[in-house]
Amino acid sequence: MMRKLTLLTGTILFAAASIAIGQSTGDTERGKQAYYDYACYGCHGYQGIGRRNIANRASGVLVTEDVFLIYLRARGEQNPDFSTQTMPHYPASSLPDEDARDIYAYILTFVDEPPAVDDIPALQGILDDAEKGSSQ
Repeated sequence: MMRKLTLLTGTILFAAASIAIGQSTGDTERGKQAYYDYACYGCHGYQGIGRRNIANRASGVLVTEDVFLIYLRARGEQNPDFSTQTMPHYPASSLPDEDARDIYAYILTFVDEPPAVDDIPALQGILDDAEKGSSQ
């Protein structure tokens, strides 16, 4: 198990070192459609905020397009070793490289910019009430 993990990590690091970070050869418009067609939103939400957040390139898997592809393809071998990982395995026969590259390009457009606490009256009220309660 450790040998598999070491091999996968080495492969990912090699790929990351040989490619420009955060660039994509995919098409964002086709990627948007593929993101929905392959139901990525089921876990990652419609804008990358879900059970597994990927907006703002929050995942190391998004460091390069090739690392993303390696991760998608390696999932089948790694899932048994990491039972908390539930990402499906996507062999090239079910998710062609072109579609995967398009999805990657689309994911890179995700930006999470939550509003400031002061801009959310209900949350600000909860915080104010908690502060009042702690000072009594």
